[in-house]
Amino acid sequence: MASDMEVRMKQRCVMEFLHVEKIAPSCDIHQRLLNVYGDQTVDVSTVRCWVARLSSDDSDMKDKPRSGQACTAITPRNEECLIQLIRVNQRIMTREQCTELNIGFSALETMVVTLEYCKVCTRWAP
Repeated sequence: MASDMEVRMKQRCVMEFLHVEKIAPSCDIHQRLLNVYGDQTVDVSTVRCWVARLSSDDSDMKDKPRSGQACTAITPRNEECLIQLIRVNQRIMTREQCTELNIGFSALETMVVTLEYCKVCTRWAP
């Protein structure tokens, strides 16, 4: 089963196609989407918004880049420090690793997966 985002993206593409085909009123496009996607159909207001966006020649279906803080915890330096921490103490806890590296748990978890480490009987193993 497709995720909600995949279904929404497919519906955007269908809206773009129907707009190019000159299916004019948004309610007609929404009705066609409703026939195909049923309960997963986007709201008619969303269809109107996208049709207006397509009419203004802003037909890029992908999201535009957004400002925000990039993840700075997952760096080669931190990865090397994590490897050293594990080599020195194979029984080190993830909480201690987070404290030593001054990073959050999700960043640590991502680095552990990237480095292909896992816990086996309370010890870290590659």
